[in-house]
Amino acid sequence: RFQNFQLLLRAFALAFEALPVLLFIWAIVGLAAAAALWVFEPRDNVPTFGTAIWLAVVSMTTLGYGDFYPNSTMGRLVISVLVVVSILYTAIPLGIIGSAFSEVWN
Repeated sequence: RFQNFQLLLRAFALAFEALPVLLFIWAIVGLAAAAALWVFEPRDNVPTFGTAIWLAVVSMTTLGYGDFYPNSTMGRLVISVLVVVSILYTAIPLGIIGSAFSEVWN
């Protein structure tokens, strides 16, 4: 019963060891980007550090709500680099999970 779901659960169990480390590094990258945004953006655009974290997280997940966005050139550069890095970094856990799924499938 539910053999495909069981395969998926076993694959996640195999990949679970590496995922917390990747999530920690993802959080560090987000905090570093938020700190850079806090430094480079004018206070009328990013009034609090929490707003800078929100802008970094929304940019890292490529949601882009549009409630906050960078106005300065350095802020735009930080967000541009952050989006590219986070998209590339997101591929790492997907590869780990895919490899674990392939191992379970065989």
